[in-house]
Amino acid sequence: MSGKIKIMIDAGHYAFYNRSPAVPEYWESKMTWSLHKKLIAELEKYGVECAATRPDQEKDLEVYARGRLAKGYDMFLSLHSNAVGSAVNESVDRPVVYRLADDTGKGALLAAGIADMLHGLMGTAQPGRVATRLNSSGGEYYGVLRGAKASGCPHAFIIEHSFHTAT
Repeated sequence: MSGKIKIMIDAGHYAFYNRSPAVPEYWESKMTWSLHKKLIAELEKYGVECAATRPDQEKDLEVYARGRLAKGYDMFLSLHSNAVGSAVNESVDRPVVYRLADDTGKGALLAAGIADMLHGLMGTAQPGRVATRLNSSGGEYYGVLRGAKASGCPHAFIIEHSFHTAT
C-alpha cells in the first residue's frame, strides 16, 4: 500500500430508523450519522483519507451500492447498533464486528481489535465479538459487505456498537 490509508465510512441507516425501545430519544440512524462525522474528523487528524457513502442524512442509498463506493479504498466501515427483537432486552450488551468471511488474516485481527476496543470504551456488559455471515449461496450475507468485496476493498466491516434494545 502506498500513500495515505483510505477509509470509506458508511453511516448505517438514514432519516429516523431503528428507534430504541429502551431509550426513546435514541435512533440508530441519528447515532450513526453523528458518529461517522466524528470518526472522519478524528481519522483525518492522523492523516487518513476518509470519505462518506452519503452526503445527506435524510437520503437513502441501497446497501450494495454503499459498499461499492469502497472501490479504491483500503477499508470500509459501516456503523450501526444492533437489536434483540423489538422490546427492551437488558441481557445482551456487547459490540459485534462483522468482517468479510475470507479476510482471515489482517481483517480478522482488525475486527477483534475493534470489538475489544469498543467493549473497553463503552463499558458493555459482555465482551465484543467478531462474526461472519454467509447467505445460502455461500456469499456475504450483508449487502454492504458484498458491495465492498465486489469493489475490491480488502477489509470491510459492519460495526454494531452494542444493542439499542438495552439501556
